[in-house]
Order: sequence, then structure tokens, then C-alpha cells
Amino acid sequence: MAELRDAGLIRHLGLSSVTPEHLAEAQAIAPVVCVQNWYGLDKRLADVNGLLDSCREQGIAFVPFFAISGHQREAAAGDTHDEAVVEIARAHGATPAQVRLAWTLHRGPHVLAIPGTSKPDHLAENIAAGALRLSQTDLDRLQAIPHGDA
Repeated sequence: MAELRDAGLIRHLGLSSVTPEHLAEAQAIAPVVCVQNWYGLDKRLADVNGLLDSCREQGIAFVPFFAISGHQREAAAGDTHDEAVVEIARAHGATPAQVRLAWTLHRGPHVLAIPGTSKPDHLAENIAAGALRLSQTDLDRLQAIPHGDA
């Protein structure tokens, strides 16, 4: 990939499903502009292993997938939500999926979520989630939700 970049055949390199060690190894070969990993309230390995912070420090875009659906992955995101997510959604007049997406986007300006929109009404919801401003109390409650990567 680095040779293709050097030859001008591709412009940028991105990585998917990597660890901080993978990122460091790739950066030693060629600049990386984007990392795409599974990340959300239910799956926060990028917090635990420092990948999210490493991307921020290096100016690398972090693009989480499954940010809304969590452990359900492709299943309907509205099926299972922690009580805190539901309460915060109710307080903001939002859906639980919007709260999950807003939390993800609040992780930093380098975080660019992939909400997996499949219907026009979901697109409108996801766009509205970008304008949802969670309070520090909301963010603290959401951050305290147990996840499988502790």
C-alpha cells in the first residue's frame, strides 16, 4: 500500500480493526489518516487500549462502526439499551440510538461515526443526533455504563 501511495496510485492509507501496535507499525511505513474500528458504549476497547487517544494525539481520524447497535450489531438498535441511555434520551426528547450516536461523537473532534443508515427516517434521526448536546452529567452517566472491554 505504501508503494501504491508513493507511486501516486492512492492518496491516503486507512486501517481497520487494528490495535495501537498495528497503528504504530503502519505509521513507521507510511502515514495513516484514518482508523476504523468497532466502538460504542458497549464496545470500548479503543478506550481501554489507548487507541482512541493515540489517534487524537496523531491527528488521525477515528471512524467507529456499530456505534449505535452495540452488542446487537446488525440487529435493531432499539431492542436493548441501558436504563441510563433511555432516561437521557427521554430527557432530551431523543431516541436511545441518537444518544448512543451523540455520545460517540462527543468522544472528540477526530471521531467520525458510521451510523449505518438504511432508511430516510433513520438518516434524519442520525443527522439530528449530531446536534444533540449532552451535558457533562449525561456523559458521565453514559461513560459509567459497563462494557465488555473493561
